[in-house]
Amino acid sequence: MNTSRRGAFSSFTGYSMVMSAAIFFALNGSLSRQLFDSGVTPLTLVEFRMLIGGLFLFGFLCIGGRRSFKLSWRALGWVIALGISIALVTYTYFVSISRIPIAVTLVIQFTGPAWMALVGAIWRRKLPSWYMLVALALTVAGVVLVTGVFRQSLNGLDTLGLAFSVFSLLTFIAYLMLGHKVGEYLPSTTGTAYGALVASLFWLIIQPPWSIPASTWNPHIFWLVVLVGTIGMALPFSLELGGLRRLDATRAGIASMLELPASAFVAFLWLGQSLDFPQILGCALVLAGITIVQLEKPAEAMIAEEKIGRG
Repeated sequence: MNTSRRGAFSSFTGYSMVMSAAIFFALNGSLSRQLFDSGVTPLTLVEFRMLIGGLFLFGFLCIGGRRSFKLSWRALGWVIALGISIALVTYTYFVSISRIPIAVTLVIQFTGPAWMALVGAIWRRKLPSWYMLVALALTVAGVVLVTGVFRQSLNGLDTLGLAFSVFSLLTFIAYLMLGHKVGEYLPSTTGTAYGALVASLFWLIIQPPWSIPASTWNPHIFWLVVLVGTIGMALPFSLELGGLRRLDATRAGIASMLELPASAFVAFLWLGQSLDFPQILGCALVLAGITIVQLEKPAEAMIAEEKIGRG
C-alpha cells in the first residue's frame, strides 16, 4: 500500500471513529436525560460516568497484558491535563444548560472547530483550505438550525450561565487538542483509561463516595448509570481519541458535530420528540459539512500544512 493510500485509509478510519463516537454520545444524551428525570444530579452522573468508564477500560487493558498499561513520563503531564479537561467539559456544559437555554449552550460549544480554525489561520498567517471553510460554514449553520437558537429570546440571559457556556467551549477545545497530543504517545484505549482515572479522582475529591445520594444505588438507576459509563464514556472517548490520532483537532471537531443531528434522531425515536423542517434541514447541513471535509485528500492536506508551517 503506497503512502497516498495509507494516508487515505488512516483519514477514513479517523473520521469513522469520531463519527461513531458522536453516535454513542447521542445515545448517552437520552440515557442521561432519563437519569436526570429520575433525580440523579449532574455531578453524581459525571462522577460515575468517569469511574465506571475507567474501570471498564482498565479491565479491557488487562487482556493486552502489561504493555497495555505502559505510560511514559513524557506522556504523564499530557494525560493529567487530558483527564482534567474530560472532567470539566461535561460539568461546565451541565451547569450552563441549567441556567440558560440549551440551544444557546450548544451553539457556543459547537463553534469550537471554527474558533480553532480562526486561531490557526492567524497563527500561521494562512487561510484554512476551502474544504474546511465550507465544512465549517455548513456545520455551524446546521447547528443553529437544529438547536433552534434563532427562536430563543436572548434578552436577559443569565451571566453565570453564559460564562459556563464559554468555559464549556474552552474545555471542549482543550479536550480536542490534548486528545490529539496524547494520541502521539499512547494507544487510544490506554490514553482514555488513564484520562478517566484522573477525571474520576478529580470528582471523587469534589464529591466523596459517602456524599453520593442514596437514591443512586437503586438497582434500576444504577444499571442505567453503568450503561452511561460504558456506552457514554468508555466507548465514545476511546473512539474519539483514536480518531484524534489520525486527524487534526479541527477536522475531528467538525466530524464530532454529528452528535447533534444524531441526538435529534435518537430523541425522535426514543423520546418521541418531533423534528420540524428547519431542524431536518440543519441535520442535512451538518451531514453535508462533515462529508465535504472528508473530500479533501490527505496528501493535499499535508502539503497545505507544510506550506503553512514554512510561511
